[in-house]
Amino acid sequence: MGIAHIATAVSVFLAGLVPSSCHKTSAPQPTPATTAPLTAPSTATAPAVVTNTILHNLGEVALTNHYETIVQLGGGKDCILSPKVLDGRNVQITFALESRAQNGKIHDLSVAQVVTSSGKAVEIALGDFNLTLTPHIALE
Repeated sequence: MGIAHIATAVSVFLAGLVPSSCHKTSAPQPTPATTAPLTAPSTATAPAVVTNTILHNLGEVALTNHYETIVQLGGGKDCILSPKVLDGRNVQITFALESRAQNGKIHDLSVAQVVTSSGKAVEIALGDFNLTLTPHIALE
């Protein structure tokens, strides 16, 4: 395992120690199984304006309990998904969005966690990215 993987693993582990109260959590909204583009909800009182946000629909992603999965998002940015099965129905997924400088060192790192069920669509905002995916968790 290279130094970069060790640094990433340590970063993901330390992010798991951050209290849940440090980020906004809400019940994930069900999204259609199709790859329709995401749109921001509009209301009469406060229209949602999304600027400089990159939308990515990762589709169905096969994950294995306690094993990282790296998804390359382009532009030198990778999203590392680390699932942890909590019980028979729920899984906690740690998302680590990292970008690397030209020398290979981590330039920016954003980390978030979500608790969901296997097969249920998830949407998460992470850095400049808005990611949607449907995780399918396999036990070890």
